[in-house]
Amino acid sequence: MNNQTVIGVFDTQAQANSAKEALTKEGFTASDIDVSQYGSHGNRSDEYHDDHDNAIGRFFDNLFGDDDDDYDRRRTVGREVASRGTVVTVHTNGMDKAKKAASILDRYGAIDMDDRYQQYESDSFDASANRNRLNERFGDVDTDGTIEVVKEDIKIGKREVETGGVTVRSHIVERPVEEDIRLRTEKVTVTRTPVDRPADTADFRDQTISMKETAEEAVVSKTARVVEEINVKKDVDTRTETVRETARETEVDINQDGDDKLRNTEGTVRTDTDRNRNTDRDLV
Repeated sequence: MNNQTVIGVFDTQAQANSAKEALTKEGFTASDIDVSQYGSHGNRSDEYHDDHDNAIGRFFDNLFGDDDDDYDRRRTVGREVASRGTVVTVHTNGMDKAKKAASILDRYGAIDMDDRYQQYESDSFDASANRNRLNERFGDVDTDGTIEVVKEDIKIGKREVETGGVTVRSHIVERPVEEDIRLRTEKVTVTRTPVDRPADTADFRDQTISMKETAEEAVVSKTARVVEEINVKKDVDTRTETVRETARETEVDINQDGDDKLRNTEGTVRTDTDRNRNTDRDLV
């Protein structure tokens, strides 16, 4: 992979921060962007010291390498200009992204390092005129950087959810019923009994004897009766529940010391050596 490192130096940290924000919006990850402030408007900060100078020197040593034909000049120019502004370093994985990063840095006013070095050497750099020019182009470039303080507000409410239910339905079933019952049956029997007695006139007449046979049979009748009522209702119960959640908010720690870290700044120095991925660590 052809790794590319793009470096921009800005007169103010506000420009550098704006450039970093633009880079992240264009798809560059924050971990690939470093910002360090050492001065502003051509002047080193009051906290600047020899350790910073040596760190910047090592940074450009690693960046260009001593095999570069123009090594001494580039190292001198880079150290002098970077020590008087804010440095933005962007690590990319290809030439196309490197060009895109350089374009963004230039858009936010990255310094032409060779031209600025000549002004420093000839003592012709006018900080006041430069500040006015930047203010006309970008607005108030001396505005302090802004950290957004975020706080989460938690609203606790309630919603109705289904936790269960009861369904009652009725259907007809059949069951066999069995019972023993005694039934009576009549049967007519004709019995002929021989007799031997004298007959008289009354015995000579027509007679008819009729007798009916009857029998009992089982009769089944059904009567429907309501024997039970099932009532379905809901009982409402209330309870108090303690809801616990975590709310996040931004806390800002302000440390005032002279060992500012190198952060991303604007400027368009680019190199394609693989070792450049970690060279910015020398700046801290």
